[in-house]
Amino acid sequence: MFRSAGPVAVWIAAAAALGGAGAAALSAEMPDRTGQGADVFDLFDENHDGRISNAEFQNNKILVFYVWDRNRDLVLTPDETPLRPEVFARAAGPDGRIDSLEFITVIDEAFLLADANRDSTLDRQEFAAIRQRIRP
Repeated sequence: MFRSAGPVAVWIAAAAALGGAGAAALSAEMPDRTGQGADVFDLFDENHDGRISNAEFQNNKILVFYVWDRNRDLVLTPDETPLRPEVFARAAGPDGRIDSLEFITVIDEAFLLADANRDSTLDRQEFAAIRQRIRP
C-alpha cells in the first residue's frame, strides 16, 4: 500500500492542520492554524520533550483526517488538502481519493519513513527535513 513519497507528504502536511490536545479544542482551533505559522512540531509534541513519539503521533493522526475532510464524506480529495497535486496523486493512487482507512495506513508508514535514525520518535530536524520536501 506504500506509494513512494506519498505517505511522508500526507503525514507532514497533515501535521500542519493538527494541534495536540483534546478533540473539542482541535475542531475549534485547527482551521485557523492551517494557514498560520503555528509551530506544528510543538502542537504534536504533547509532553514538550522535543520529540514526537509514536504514541503522540497515534493520539492525533485521525484528527488530521477529520480536519481536512471538510464535506464530511470520509474521503479526501485534492481540494481538501494542502498537498501539492503530484504529492496527493502519489498518496491517493489510481482512484484519486484517500479514504480514512487508506489515510491511516499511509500516515503510519509516513511516520516510519520520517524517522531517519529509527528511534521511534521524530526530532525537529527529521520533522523539518520531511516537511520541506512536500510543501509548496
